[in-house]
Amino acid sequence: MKTKRFQRILTALVALLSGIAAAEHPRLFFGPGDVPTLRKKVRAEPFGSMAARLKADLELDQWGKAPAKSTETYDQVTMAFRHAQMFVLTGDDKHARRAREIIEPFIEGKVSAVPWASPKLKGLTSDMVGSRVAFCYDLCHGAPSWDAEFSGRVSVKLKEMGDMIFKHGGAEQNRDPASNWQGIRYATAGLIYLACDEPVNDTDLKTCHSRVVRYLTENLGGNGSMGWNIEGLGYNYFPMGNYVGPFGIAMARRDPESDFRRLPQVRMTYWTVYAPLMKAMGGIHPDFGDDNPGTNGEGVYGQAFHFAPPELLPGIVWWYERMYGAAGNGTHDNARGGTLWALLFHPGNTVKPQDPMTIPAWRNAMADPKGNGYVLFRNGWQDENDLCAMVYAKLRGAKGHNGPDALSFRILGLDSAWAVGGGRYGPKTNGQDVYWRSQNTLYPVDPDEKLTTNKNAGKFSASPVIANDGGGSAAMEITLNNLGVTNHKRLFAADHSKETGASAAYIVCDSSENGAFWQFCTIEPNRITTDANSFTVTAPNGASLKGNVLHPASGVTFKTGTRPRGSKFLEIENNRFVHFGNPEGDYLVVMTVVPKGGTHPQVLAKGTWNGPQPDGMVKIGNRIHTITANGITVK
Repeated sequence: MKTKRFQRILTALVALLSGIAAAEHPRLFFGPGDVPTLRKKVRAEPFGSMAARLKADLELDQWGKAPAKSTETYDQVTMAFRHAQMFVLTGDDKHARRAREIIEPFIEGKVSAVPWASPKLKGLTSDMVGSRVAFCYDLCHGAPSWDAEFSGRVSVKLKEMGDMIFKHGGAEQNRDPASNWQGIRYATAGLIYLACDEPVNDTDLKTCHSRVVRYLTENLGGNGSMGWNIEGLGYNYFPMGNYVGPFGIAMARRDPESDFRRLPQVRMTYWTVYAPLMKAMGGIHPDFGDDNPGTNGEGVYGQAFHFAPPELLPGIVWWYERMYGAAGNGTHDNARGGTLWALLFHPGNTVKPQDPMTIPAWRNAMADPKGNGYVLFRNGWQDENDLCAMVYAKLRGAKGHNGPDALSFRILGLDSAWAVGGGRYGPKTNGQDVYWRSQNTLYPVDPDEKLTTNKNAGKFSASPVIANDGGGSAAMEITLNNLGVTNHKRLFAADHSKETGASAAYIVCDSSENGAFWQFCTIEPNRITTDANSFTVTAPNGASLKGNVLHPASGVTFKTGTRPRGSKFLEIENNRFVHFGNPEGDYLVVMTVVPKGGTHPQVLAKGTWNGPQPDGMVKIGNRIHTITANGITVK
């Protein structure tokens, strides 16, 4: 009897002590014992500059650019999150008090536009508000202005929000498991469960984790994936930076077996936000799916220091410093309160920056033959004049967003955007999404006529090749492309050699049964002019891209014009396009890019280009490429 009584007392004592430990805050991303170290850390660089940026941003909008709007939900909760961060860094209660002032009306239902824990509210709004209140609760817990009564109310309200998100998800959901909506939903519910001090069903928390893992696998691909987001990079920043990444960090602190770093595609997806990131035009990247060229990282650039593979960290530090650190714009990934992650995880001087071009693992990751099928060609990570091209085999079809972009390409460089997509879904012409009409691919009809799209997947005909200078080639095919072209095969090569006589040269060789139109789309500030068998795109800065049409060799009729985008490219609302036809469905186009005042090199071709078995050579300046059905190689 005494033994049983002792066991009951011991069990009760363990439960009591566990409850006390569980109530300690902060605990999501670091523990109470880490706070003094963090406060000391910000006395040295680069962390001092990060803290200074956070302080400067406190009352600015969610992007850290203009005064916050009192009626903008995301602005308000971002301010609260920033003040909570500043409270941890300084211990000054005025910041905790300001965070409370902002979030209290939300949890009390006094913000009419944002009813608390309502399944009728747009799910992403509840996710943003709920996650930010959870962050503030964790970071400000124990502050003088967060008395026990208020903290208790917040904890209860958080549990209500967590349960709603877990069970219902809110309105307007995209329920595809690869969609960012589902990753965000379960990551937010999990974050709230980990933050609050109410009883939480452990099974529900494990379900949150498993659903986020499902999202990561459906979206990024499985083993062998290089981590490219199937919905486009614009839909990597938002879910990973604001929700999935923080949940992964917090969940791993609770249970190391749940660490998302066990998933190679997650580690690599943090590399993908750096690999195509360019200083051109103030910060852009090539994109597919959502066609969002913006580079507000929302925390992903800082989280990369925690998640990305160690062999890639020297290159990541190199480019972070040149984009967002002291050698860049000094924003330190501040959008939507993202500064916290750089403060926590930037390696400081423990990792020596290294030019990504000198890192073999970086170059090897530029081809993605086992994931979603992106291939990146880039000549450097230096400045605004870097050149970058991407192609997309679309190996897993369309999930989440459904852009008709299989076998398409994007080209950026020389502080300009050359080949771009069409923006997002929504705006329409003739009852169809306008972005369907602005793809760099083959069409069976004039792109401005009625179109029929599908979600078909393509494949690589041969393994992509990445050269030491970041050039290379890819051979892709699809039985029916996303716009209805039958047996579309596309060979693409990027050449960065000085022997071409250009800053970069790109070869596109297409075959198909009914690809009646070959199209190239660019942004409206660029001008398009045409000649007998070529088109030239000239950027406002004087740099230009010349497209030499080598097949068909004669009789080419160009059509040019302007179309609305489905969403802006930075602040640009329209695209320009040029297209031309060939009833046989086969094409050979060589594009060269030169700076202002540069001369485009002579381009010649010899061979057979009709049908699915091209056989010949292309000479660009002093550089010769051989082309066969298996791909494009340098002779």
